[in-house]
Amino acid sequence: MKKGKSVEGTDKGSPEARQTPDLVRATEIAYHRGLNRWIVLMSTPLFLFFSIFHGRLGNALQSLIFALLAVNAVIGLFLGWRMQSIAHLVRLKRVSGGIAFGLLAASFAMGVYHSHTFYIFFPWIFIYPFGVMLFFGERIGLLGALLFSWVMVALLLGVALPEWDAWSRYMMRSNAVFALLTVLAMALIAERYRVQVQRKLVAAREEARAAEQHQRQANRELQQEIERRALSEKALARSEMRYRALFEEAAVSLWEEDWSELKRHLDRLPSADRADLKRYFETHAEMLLPYYAKTVLTGVNQATVRLFEAPDAATMVSRRGAVLPRDGGRFLAERMAALSAAGHHHTEVAGRTLKGRSLHLLVSSTVPAGFEASWEKVYTSVFDITDRVALEEEKMRMVRQLQRGREIQAIATLAGGIAHRFNNALAVIKGNLELLEIKAPRPLDEQRHWEAVWESAERMGRLTDQLLAYARGGKYRPRSFSANQLLQTILNEKALVPGDKEIRLQIALAPTLHDIQGDTTQINMVFEAVLTNAVEAMDSGGRLVIATENTRVEGREGLADGPYVVVTVEDSGTGMDGETLDRVFEPFYTTKLYGRGLGMAAAYGVVSNHGGRIAVSSQPGSGTRVEIYLPALI
Repeated sequence: MKKGKSVEGTDKGSPEARQTPDLVRATEIAYHRGLNRWIVLMSTPLFLFFSIFHGRLGNALQSLIFALLAVNAVIGLFLGWRMQSIAHLVRLKRVSGGIAFGLLAASFAMGVYHSHTFYIFFPWIFIYPFGVMLFFGERIGLLGALLFSWVMVALLLGVALPEWDAWSRYMMRSNAVFALLTVLAMALIAERYRVQVQRKLVAAREEARAAEQHQRQANRELQQEIERRALSEKALARSEMRYRALFEEAAVSLWEEDWSELKRHLDRLPSADRADLKRYFETHAEMLLPYYAKTVLTGVNQATVRLFEAPDAATMVSRRGAVLPRDGGRFLAERMAALSAAGHHHTEVAGRTLKGRSLHLLVSSTVPAGFEASWEKVYTSVFDITDRVALEEEKMRMVRQLQRGREIQAIATLAGGIAHRFNNALAVIKGNLELLEIKAPRPLDEQRHWEAVWESAERMGRLTDQLLAYARGGKYRPRSFSANQLLQTILNEKALVPGDKEIRLQIALAPTLHDIQGDTTQINMVFEAVLTNAVEAMDSGGRLVIATENTRVEGREGLADGPYVVVTVEDSGTGMDGETLDRVFEPFYTTKLYGRGLGMAAAYGVVSNHGGRIAVSSQPGSGTRVEIYLPALI
């Protein structure tokens, strides 16, 4: 098998393909090392012997040459033992061999040239070409052998043969035997290593062939696996596209989160803390936000972007904390505790959009199957129930208002009955008092008693009027009048502002205010009640605004469409909370230490009886605004 064919059809990056050149390389290294070792072991004793031999003969130069040959062989063997590169081994072999064969050529040339050493070196010159070709191979070895042979032929033809005596015959025979044995040893060593290398190369080729077949089978299996994976990836891609389409186009806000890092930190908590995370976060509130920061919002759909008024999904992901409830982390703690305990969490929370609009949300989070241990996926759906909650709150408000209206109607009916009976009895009392006044003059002490009884009767009469007004018994003396004139009369005749309060009056009466029709006594009572409440609400002084204007109402609850006169009384007093505001029209309800009777309840009845409406708005610490709507005459 040729060199290049041993890896044909084999993946060059596979272990089998890499193993084949590695095996050949190891074989070549072993061959060069073994051959060098045997050459050194065989030649070094011979070089040392001839170095001593020529030294005994007095031939110092030849002795030095053979000593250098021995040193060169040992150095070459030592360096070659440490080398792992074939290129370096070949280079070392050439350098060391070149030095050795150069010294041998010089030694042989000098030995043949001198007559007293001719027969010592003559048998060895025939080994030189064989050795140099065996050591260096075809090109360099053949060139060295030819050059050496030409030099030796020239010397043999040019020098005279020395005398053939007993010493010459002895040296000739001894060196011929040594030369023959050397050639035989070199041949045996070379053949031995040639056979070993051949066997190893054959084994390497067989292994390469088996590796090639194995690799081809592996390639076929790999191709099949690639095809299966391609089909799986296509199916996965289609599934991912369907999921993404459902995720992105869903009408419900969907969040996809990664809680894996948080799960690892929670798993490192003591078992008692993991069993009750809610209690743990209550006692370690400072750990709540750092733990929640380890969760990652990986994606949201377009419904989420629209719900939270975000410009795009990336902005929503980066600013998720801005839409979460501001409840000190209670929502986050409950969410983590519920997911840890049951794998799901459902709750209603108050959130807001990125533009600040308030929302009421139903949030449901769950850990899908397969991710219970890692929490790499946490799916959250967010439902906007703001309108539903608003409708429920409006429904409750209407129910409370209806209930309050029924209560007021019941009390008004009772008050009306009591007022009529009381008024009849009062008429008898006042009639008899008038008859007593017609009679002859009375003593001064009796006159004082009579006046006291008459004043009490008058007060009881005014109270009866309030009860009848609250009972919506009708407009007793209706006529057209101006609300501006009535307010001016009250402001001129009544000392509304006590001397111990610094209250700034701001009066803004519309100059072309429409007239209204009604009972001036009852409307006057309404104005006085509202103004008195406003003044009393400003304990340490403040600002009182009295304004009138014409307006037209359309589609407003509790009022018929048409023109109206609006009387506004606004103070900068203490204001009212929601509970007080809900009960402001209840009879005998007051926040003062001593109540004044019907008050705003009677005002409510009078205005309603005149086809109008009282609207009260207030905030604690921000004062109160009362708007009285009365139908206008045009």
